[in-house]
Amino acid sequence: MQKKSITILSVLIFALFFNNLMTQAAADLEPPEVINTDISTNTIAYQGNTVPGYVTITLTTNEPTRGYILAVRDDGRQAKINLNTFKTEHVVNWVPWDDEKREPLPPGTYRLKTYLNDTSNNSAQGFPIGQIAILNESNPKALIELLTISNANISPKYDSNESLTTFTYNLSRPAEVQIAIQKDGVDYFQSKKMTLHSGRHSFDWNGKDEKGALLRDGEYDIVFKAIELAYNYPAFTQTVSKVGKVVVANGESQIPQWRLREIISSASFDSTTLKSDGTVTGKITITESAKITVYIATAAGSHMNNVFTSSQLQPGTHAFTWNGKNMMDSKAINGEYYIKISVSENSGSHGYITFDNPVTISNGTAVQPLTPEKQVKVLPEKTQMTIYPMNQGYTAVKGELLSLVSETADNGYYHVLVNGVPGKVKASDVELVQSVSDSEPTIPTKPILTSTYTVVSGDTIWKIAQRFETTIHEIVQLNHLDLNKSLIVGQVLQVPTTDEQIEREQLTHVVQSGETLWKISQMYKITVDALLSANNLSALDYLRIGQKLTIPSEHQKEEAQQNSYIVKLGDTLWKIALAHGVTVNQLLSTNKLDSNNHLAVGQTLIIPAQEPSYKLYTVQAGDTLWKIALANQVTIQLIVDWNQLNVNSPINVGQQLKFQLLR
Repeated sequence: MQKKSITILSVLIFALFFNNLMTQAAADLEPPEVINTDISTNTIAYQGNTVPGYVTITLTTNEPTRGYILAVRDDGRQAKINLNTFKTEHVVNWVPWDDEKREPLPPGTYRLKTYLNDTSNNSAQGFPIGQIAILNESNPKALIELLTISNANISPKYDSNESLTTFTYNLSRPAEVQIAIQKDGVDYFQSKKMTLHSGRHSFDWNGKDEKGALLRDGEYDIVFKAIELAYNYPAFTQTVSKVGKVVVANGESQIPQWRLREIISSASFDSTTLKSDGTVTGKITITESAKITVYIATAAGSHMNNVFTSSQLQPGTHAFTWNGKNMMDSKAINGEYYIKISVSENSGSHGYITFDNPVTISNGTAVQPLTPEKQVKVLPEKTQMTIYPMNQGYTAVKGELLSLVSETADNGYYHVLVNGVPGKVKASDVELVQSVSDSEPTIPTKPILTSTYTVVSGDTIWKIAQRFETTIHEIVQLNHLDLNKSLIVGQVLQVPTTDEQIEREQLTHVVQSGETLWKISQMYKITVDALLSANNLSALDYLRIGQKLTIPSEHQKEEAQQNSYIVKLGDTLWKIALAHGVTVNQLLSTNKLDSNNHLAVGQTLIIPAQEPSYKLYTVQAGDTLWKIALANQVTIQLIVDWNQLNVNSPINVGQQLKFQLLR
């Protein structure tokens, strides 16, 4: 009886299963149906300009389908738009392109029909979904159009990651975009790939490469690499378009000296001369793990030898030995030789630091200048020359004086000394300096009036000379500088000045036509806030032509809002700067510190007032500059200046405007 029940139950289960299969088979005999379609435009052109360059087709079916849409002209010309994946909703962007003939589709009216299969291979053939008119364009629109560069000249700083420039551009068709910064065809920066729709886009850049290393000064190309994403479009590799340029100037392309001094606390030789065996021993002390290479360098900075191969060193003291020879195993000529260290960071940034207290060689070959001494002066802003040893490169700058070794030029070159190191310079790049014999009477000259200037981040001797309307030579002579050694942030220099500049504590500026608070603040390197405060003005006040404004003096600017901080055990300039939202350079400048000196526990530091901060406002529908200015209690002109706007161009919904936070 039990076996009979089991048999009956099995028969019932099989019958139910077979019935279900038959029901599914009957359902799968039905062809798929198109239940909705949408075509974004009925008129397109290949790479259009006055008309769209692509069309978006949305197709919805009652079950997952794949297949293609066929575009057919009356004379039989046709093109397929493939739908390769089973979906219930297909959304395709299509440029009028013929994949088979590898050419744009000719103009005409094309009817669109669907040819679809479902997962059971049931098909629906030739279902009409509309038509499209394809036109010719006499002036086809480029895929990418650069609209603006917010700042085409930037000065990147080592301790800052803020955006320095914004590229605003328009895409005429959907694309996968990559933005690169190139020089001579080499990518120095390359963004991640971005899948973008057509329309307006922007990209911020901080002047660094992908790893965070700053780019060297120079002119760079802004390059867009793109792959069009319009469906069936034949682009499989990136197209490259140079659309503009950006200039990096006065940037900190190398690790600054203050940071190198934090990494390497000391370096020295154990003797001022070579020992009897012709060697000398040295040691370096580092405070944090770093990739280090140690060189022996001449007084002109050229490398004699590599005594410590590039390697990742741990904190501590490390020793080395130099055999008194160059890399070619030739004995060094007479002169002073220094410890010069290269430091490389993971970002790719690197820098050189040279330590004083050289070892002196005096019992070898000597190279002497002419007697009496004769000099030549460099004429171009910069000139490349070669120096000892092994004809290494050296850059001489305008006004630099070089002592002659030979009376006449040899094959177009003078043999000279650079800080006692022999080298060659083009005769056409220098002029002979007339020397005066010590026996000849000298004519008394009027004493030079000087004032002091504290070096800040990004300064060069050339920049300082331009600022004070003097020459590089004058600043070098006044301060006994070595042109081959970098200036140190916080270093105090004597600069030529006038009686008027010495006596002047405050400036009065007379407003000229077209001037604004922003422009005047930039002219005198102060903030708008400082200008408003000094003149008891409101941000809503407009300037009048002929109005006199008081420009805060240096003393007043230094006494601007500042906080004090007492140094604690373990503190470094780097840590203090990070904690207070300022830069190390600002700490050095405000406190007139020497970056070579260590901080003392209990020492009081002045924390400088921070640079102007900003807030962002997103433009809403119905906004005008007038409405936004009233809402934020500023003038229209300030908004225009802060954002470098063209008052004749409309603002756009979604556009972000920058507002300086005024105290």
